[in-house]
Amino acid sequence: MAISRILHMNSHHRSKGSHLQVAIDYILKDEKTMNGLLTGSVNCIKENAYECMKETKRLYGKMDKRQGYHLIISFEENECDGDTAMKVIEEFVHEYLESDYEVVYAVHTNTDHIHGHIIWNSVRFTDGYKYHYKKGDWEKDIQPRIDRICEKYNLSTLDKSIKKTDKKEWDVLKDGLFIWNEQIKQDIDACVLRASDYSMFLQMLESEGYEIKQGKYLAVKPPGMERFRRTKTLGQGYGIDELKERIVKENLNTYRSNQIVRAPRVRMFKSKKVRKTRMTGLQRQYFREMYRLGKIRKQPYSQVWKYRKDVKKFQLLQKQYLFLAKYDVTDVEQISDVQKDLRKKVSVLLKAKKVIVNEMDKHLKVFQAVENIDKEKKATIFYKMGDDTFKESEQIVSEARATLKEEGVSFEEVKKLKEYYTELLQANEKETKQLRKEISVGYKIIKEVKVRQENKEIEEKAIKEEKNKQEKQEKKHVRRK
Repeated sequence: MAISRILHMNSHHRSKGSHLQVAIDYILKDEKTMNGLLTGSVNCIKENAYECMKETKRLYGKMDKRQGYHLIISFEENECDGDTAMKVIEEFVHEYLESDYEVVYAVHTNTDHIHGHIIWNSVRFTDGYKYHYKKGDWEKDIQPRIDRICEKYNLSTLDKSIKKTDKKEWDVLKDGLFIWNEQIKQDIDACVLRASDYSMFLQMLESEGYEIKQGKYLAVKPPGMERFRRTKTLGQGYGIDELKERIVKENLNTYRSNQIVRAPRVRMFKSKKVRKTRMTGLQRQYFREMYRLGKIRKQPYSQVWKYRKDVKKFQLLQKQYLFLAKYDVTDVEQISDVQKDLRKKVSVLLKAKKVIVNEMDKHLKVFQAVENIDKEKKATIFYKMGDDTFKESEQIVSEARATLKEEGVSFEEVKKLKEYYTELLQANEKETKQLRKEISVGYKIIKEVKVRQENKEIEEKAIKEEKNKQEKQEKKHVRRK
């Protein structure tokens, strides 16, 4: 039977999307997913899924609070294989999430119980609204969907009694070992580097919001987690004696010496020309606002920080004005029609993306072979020099080359084909992202025009009331005379 459990990931106090990024990296690990064969994504590319989700959040101004959701689907031992589990996961994703969310999913086969992971962005890329999980959604919608899909593949469905009796399994899922462990380790590592002794180390953990239990073992509980976690279960280097030894040996200097210094990157930006056109009334309103805000350019550069809000408003007005000019919008009602056309284009691009992904799947075997050769070819040099440590790498490369020979293609041909498909996907994603931004700009214009109209009506009403009040006073004054 398939048992599901839904978790959510909040923002971390240091890095807002840290929990989301850790979770995505965890579920896509090669050693758990048959070298990445049992992984997939919808509305994003899995290799940069976190960046796509972060960009959507930034676009709609929803970077904080809840970052994403994580659904785990566990199957009965020996009930199905990885391929069948993948079909169940994919069908659920396409049915429940594909229309509105960026999703990454994977099936893990490294344990006795095959299980699937589904992670999706908390913010919808279509309109910027957040996923809203209500109490009872699991019983009424999520688990029944999974049961129906399982029946389709002749898998048993959830026995309701398991939900209450198998408490240990549910508690493990609820605390989300795969999410919390990495974050706890990162926080402990940071405190180890800065602490001068074990006592100071514990104080630093407490200052980060951790609750601590001391005894034979050290147990910690980060903010938001329901149970304590023994540090020794995090792996080598996290027992009490090991931590005390690390505190003495490790410091910021040793840490920095191990870091790779990356060269700075210069980003180039190109601006597009906007065709000259006669401005309509609505366009003139925005142009006037932009002109008024133009005075900030006269301020010294060092004083710009004082006008941060004005700068942001100016940039928004600029985007809105370009939207109106580009689509020749003369009236607010036309914006909905423009958005409708833009959504159609997005829909076409998403269908085109599916076609590209399906074509790539046909060549997955040779793509994987080329990836293995690229990854292991340097190690094979050491093997040929007599180092048997890299014997496994040599075997992997030999098998990959045999696969290419069997398929009748060369390494260069496959690499060029993969680059071609990758460029198509990137161009597709770039255009899709731009169209979604323009849809969002349309919504903001409609909202601002509505607010402006309401303010105008309130102002007119106040003027009218004031005028009526003055007329009444004048009439009283005439009567007295």
